[in-house]
Amino acid sequence: MKPLRILIANGTLSLLAGSETWSETLAIQLKKMGHEVECFSPELGIIAQHLEDAGIKCHNNMAPLGVKPFSYVLEEKRDYSYDVIIASHHHIVEFLRSQFPNTPIISTIHGIIHFMNDEAGKQLWAPEHPAVDSKVGQFVAVSEEVQEILKKDYAIDAMIIRNFIDIEKFTAKRPISPGKPAAFLINTNYAGIEEPETKLIKEVADHYGARLLAIGMNFQLSPDTMKIIEEADVVMGMGRSALEGATAGRLAIVNGRWGTGGIINQTNINELRSCNFSGRNSGGKFMTAEELIAEIDKNYNPETIDWVTNYIKSEHNVAYAAETFVQTARGLIAQPETVEPVLKPYRRVNANS
Repeated sequence: MKPLRILIANGTLSLLAGSETWSETLAIQLKKMGHEVECFSPELGIIAQHLEDAGIKCHNNMAPLGVKPFSYVLEEKRDYSYDVIIASHHHIVEFLRSQFPNTPIISTIHGIIHFMNDEAGKQLWAPEHPAVDSKVGQFVAVSEEVQEILKKDYAIDAMIIRNFIDIEKFTAKRPISPGKPAAFLINTNYAGIEEPETKLIKEVADHYGARLLAIGMNFQLSPDTMKIIEEADVVMGMGRSALEGATAGRLAIVNGRWGTGGIINQTNINELRSCNFSGRNSGGKFMTAEELIAEIDKNYNPETIDWVTNYIKSEHNVAYAAETFVQTARGLIAQPETVEPVLKPYRRVNANS
């Protein structure tokens, strides 16, 4: 079939964070499949550089129906025709709908926090709020939890495409240390060195006489996450962080600001994936060091780890997810819906969007 021309858009392409690496992973996979892919975000940065290095053009100025370029000489000539837009974050979807009134949009909702307060205490839509007035062709939820909230609060029938990983990229050359873990990795953008959850993992690592590594916004930032995962035997984090570690054949523990979801294994996989490996299945409770040690002792074995790795390669493989997006896009293209343009400039919700 004819390749598609696809625009992928996100609130930022400047952070090593969830929806940013999600967008990068999907864009690169779609390009591998032979589709023509470009990306948009008002904030370009390290993710945009990764994409450019992969041959995917990134834009931070996209207004085919809005304000004309300030310089006709310097502004590059662009082809603004896309078969489909795959976008995250309501303000990005709203903006792109205003500029592309007739292009099908698939909008992914990554989280459950749909409202926030500004400095004056006024309630605003959070970035993950669905763009309910933008005539989205198909909403996508990353989990049953998100899907249920979209149905309950907004009467939106969203399809589930689970968080996905590049399984070729996240493949470790080194097997885990035999017997007991020799190194733990905390991969988070939320906790800092003095946070209770960090101290908890330090206590667990000390029990095994293991090194403790940490990456994220409050620690060292690493553009090559797999290089750090390679050094670890146990990876602790939420969402994509936990999935990346498990894909690479490490014991993965869901632990973070929502509580301790537990070690990913065959017993709890359904409850963990239903809330996107966030830890919300814990009801806000954190395991003690003793409880974590007992769970690690029980699960630190090739059987558990291999089962989880194979599960992720089957159920969270970006190759399968990308094909689902493509087939969904082709369905929308076959049933076009005319949308009246509502021209308005791009706007950020606030500094945390």
